[in-house]
Amino acid sequence: MLNSPVRKADLVLVYLFFGFTAIFGILWATPARTKIDFGALMAGNLLLFAISFYSFRLSIKALQHKNVHVFVRLVYSSLLLKLFLLSLAAFIYIARFKQEVNKPALFGCFGLYLIYTFTEVRLVMQQSKRKNA
Repeated sequence: MLNSPVRKADLVLVYLFFGFTAIFGILWATPARTKIDFGALMAGNLLLFAISFYSFRLSIKALQHKNVHVFVRLVYSSLLLKLFLLSLAAFIYIARFKQEVNKPALFGCFGLYLIYTFTEVRLVMQQSKRKNA
């Protein structure tokens, strides 16, 4: 069973997801014409949340192992999983829309990636400090 600090860290990721979803939903519903495809941003947000949540869980699991090899294997598998799935998603999006690829949405998803990754690393470091304290 997960302890309370891990659940609070999970909630940070959930709040981040719902916050971005609300912002994109409001901007999508406004009548102002923008060049950003908010559907792609919403899909990217969902994908990044799911991958970050799973990656965070793998990192927390890695922190609980005493064996260094298991720790390294779980951290690297988390990194490779994130890299592979996000590359696959970008490839599918670009292959599907070819000439109509929305570059602002792709750069927005890259910004979301940076925010989710920064948040995930910060949360894992907080859990690591709690474990070592």
